[in-house]
Amino acid sequence: MENRLKLTSKPLLHTPPWLISFEKDMAGEIFLYDGSGEVIREYRKRYGMSQEELGKLMDLRRESISRIENGSVTPTFEFVRMFIKTMAMIEAIRVERAQNKNIEVYFLENLAKESGLSLEKLPFIMKIAVESYDKKLIKIQKSLKEEKYGK
Repeated sequence: MENRLKLTSKPLLHTPPWLISFEKDMAGEIFLYDGSGEVIREYRKRYGMSQEELGKLMDLRRESISRIENGSVTPTFEFVRMFIKTMAMIEAIRVERAQNKNIEVYFLENLAKESGLSLEKLPFIMKIAVESYDKKLIKIQKSLKEEKYGK
């Protein structure tokens, strides 16, 4: 009888397939690219976060985030896993916002539980997600006005 490693996981009840794909793509970018710190910095900036805010989310000091981003420290697997889950949660909130839905807190709580994120951090994650989405929307609207009416 052949011994095989069998990977099993519980079915994800709340995580939409597009979000699983988002997480896999991000993991590939971080693990397959030499400059994992640069990738982490780009995602942090994409969501308008300071190193201090990311540190708060990841339970690290700002200096630790800086060292990871500049490549002087290699992030641990656990850091990368939680980073991906946190960024995916931010992306999920932004998508909810973009679809003009009321943000379903119950859905987000279940998504956070399924991802292993702390429910205590959910309000802060929501704040970052909504603020970054709103800033992006204002920037797009301003750009469209300038294009339509000239500068």
